[in-house]
Amino acid sequence: MDISSQEKIREHSARDIAHRWFAYFEGKDKIVDRQLEILSEDIKILHASSYLLVDGKESAAKWAANIPEEVDSHFIKEFNYNPIGEDLAEVKMKIAYQVIQPNNQIGGAIIHYQTLVTFDENNSALFKFVNKTPVEPNPNKGFADSYQENRIYSLIYRWIYLLETFNSEGIKELLVNDGHPFIFSERKDVKNYEEWTNFMEQLSAQTQYGHYEVESIDTETLSDNQVLVEIKATWKRVIKGELVTSPVQYRLKLQDTGERYLKIVDLQE
Repeated sequence: MDISSQEKIREHSARDIAHRWFAYFEGKDKIVDRQLEILSEDIKILHASSYLLVDGKESAAKWAANIPEEVDSHFIKEFNYNPIGEDLAEVKMKIAYQVIQPNNQIGGAIIHYQTLVTFDENNSALFKFVNKTPVEPNPNKGFADSYQENRIYSLIYRWIYLLETFNSEGIKELLVNDGHPFIFSERKDVKNYEEWTNFMEQLSAQTQYGHYEVESIDTETLSDNQVLVEIKATWKRVIKGELVTSPVQYRLKLQDTGERYLKIVDLQE
């Protein structure tokens, strides 16, 4: 695989787990095992480069189980991905954190995250090291909830990563009722999940490698648990040695059923 395509795919997987990381703290029902899924066995988590919070998966389980129940939010304002080894990348993030304190005052901070992310043979990401350092108070005193945004963006980057790796079985997890029925409003040749799987297999056989470059993500809330997302991107791939570039657009209706990821109720390509 071309190095630039591989790193784009890895970045999308890293963005997925970053949003999953923060959604865990914000959610009401914290399922520890789901948070552990995005951590390596030798995970280390530090506060301000000096206080060791977690050293290894076992201590991570204890730490994650004892996160205080707070009303808080974490918006990713900056995300910088930098490959530094064969299966390793540094991800730096600037986070706008807020919390509603017992006196109903809004507290918070701007937090710098320095992390190391490791990748498996499928370019799937895990956090190996996390160092979070508050650097200044958050000047915004009007509380904004980020839980839905983190849930949505985690799903989007998971979806894109699975498209890039032609992982139709992985995508099935993201579909309501395992894709039965699964609606492709614009594709006359694809009427159900099985036909779409065949379509994906044909694309995979034709494509040497490729990746998506996301240009915009727009969301519209439909109800308490449903949202409409429009993704515009450029799909760059190599077919028979030639670079092919195509603009693509997806409209996804998503539903939050409380599972690992939001579910795709409807897809329009």
